[in-house]
Amino acid sequence: MDLIDTLSGSMMEGFFPAGWDLQKIDALAANQARFGQRESWWHPSFEPVRCDSYDDFDVCMGHEIALEIQRA
Repeated sequence: MDLIDTLSGSMMEGFFPAGWDLQKIDALAANQARFGQRESWWHPSFEPVRCDSYDDFDVCMGHEIALEIQRA
């Protein structure tokens, strides 16, 4: 069971922007060899940050959200 297979008819149907190709996104995320490698479409200032655990990810994401709110 995954998001793509269960999206149709769920409360999440229509949630994602119409232009998003979820199957393409899923395929990109499944390719472990590409993780961390710069892609041509990335913003020049974007730098991926490795998190060693979900807790680390939560902290990093929280800080980034707070910084965006502060900049607004």
